[in-house]
Amino acid sequence: MLRFVLCSIGVFISLLSYSNNSVQYQKIQFPTGVTKLTQVVMKQASDIYNKIPERNHARIQLIGEGEGNWARFDKIQLAKKRAYSIREFFIGIGCSAKNVKLDLAGYASVILFKPKPTYSISGQINLNKIEQQCFRIKGDSKAYFKTNTGNIFVFQPSSFQNEDGFTVSGDISLCVWEFYKKRDMIVSELSSGGKDEVLETASTFYIQGYQGDKKVELKSGKSYKIYLNRNEDAEGFKAYYGTVDDGNVRWLEDKKSYAYTSMFDEGELMAEMEKNNSAFKVRSEEGEKKLEKKLLLTGKKIGWINCDRIVNVDKPTDLDLVLDDVTDEFTVRLALSRRNAIVPGLTNSNTLNQYKFSRVPSGESAHVIAYKESGGGYLVAYSQVTLGFIKSLSLKPEYKSKEEFDSLLESFLH
Repeated sequence: MLRFVLCSIGVFISLLSYSNNSVQYQKIQFPTGVTKLTQVVMKQASDIYNKIPERNHARIQLIGEGEGNWARFDKIQLAKKRAYSIREFFIGIGCSAKNVKLDLAGYASVILFKPKPTYSISGQINLNKIEQQCFRIKGDSKAYFKTNTGNIFVFQPSSFQNEDGFTVSGDISLCVWEFYKKRDMIVSELSSGGKDEVLETASTFYIQGYQGDKKVELKSGKSYKIYLNRNEDAEGFKAYYGTVDDGNVRWLEDKKSYAYTSMFDEGELMAEMEKNNSAFKVRSEEGEKKLEKKLLLTGKKIGWINCDRIVNVDKPTDLDLVLDDVTDEFTVRLALSRRNAIVPGLTNSNTLNQYKFSRVPSGESAHVIAYKESGGGYLVAYSQVTLGFIKSLSLKPEYKSKEEFDSLLESFLH
């Protein structure tokens, strides 16, 4: 018994050594004779966790309503069972097991340590929510195609190689997922920026190339052109290439790239293609093509590519979000009202119901949305905010059908 007590004291001292301040003493009151979690009990536990400062800990006493005169043995047994229930609750909301210890000596209590949190981007890319557009081109000829939103890709002859490094000729299938609107990024759980950088996008693409069932890639030193369906306000855009990290795209700027407004003559391009290839045909019902002003971006890779510009944040602010009655991770995004920019919400490693937006532009209007697929629809919480005037939000997700979710997005993502 003495050894058990000494071990419990050792656990307590080891947690104490990692904290900044003295231990906080808290109480959770259960209904009479109850050892399982109830809504009232979980609310008390959640409030305690939210109030503990980072790198601090608390010893939580577990009592029962009206049990003061009960036999000591009965109260000890109830406290032990309650301690296990509370430990399961804290682990269930995202606490690490090593930070939730039990002291079972005498009247059992829970020793809770709250470390300094780390933050990561919420959600994971879901390409199934965006239409896949596939185009067939000739690898040894100049080729172009137009996507559903009017973006035009132009490739030069002999631009692709297979995985062995050999130039590819013959038919190549290029499949494109395009994220043209803010809605496209939200439903696919994508974002235009990163943890602490706000990026406005002209268009985002994921491009894959195949010959048969084998992948092809763009040859080193080769490039292609994308004529983006944006004819004004084009200053400052550059190419960004993405790498996938933990299910999210991390965008890296191509500092040598730039995009500029260019006059594009699709009719002239069609004539050139037909002259060089008698079998060439363009699927179009628009008749004669006219000169158009487009934003021209040069791509040096396929895969994830983004035409972005940095949003200058003169007065950065943070926004904290708490989701009530949540024990699962949600995808959280912030959509700036006047820009084509989606900022990712960052998950807090200490708990699954707290999120953060870092260094967003103060004074701008935005919409915050937290969502998770559930039962054929979505659990959704959302709010309009003016950044900087509101520092924190507390929202409760509600169920919406897929149709209701789509209508909600259309209502504020113009």
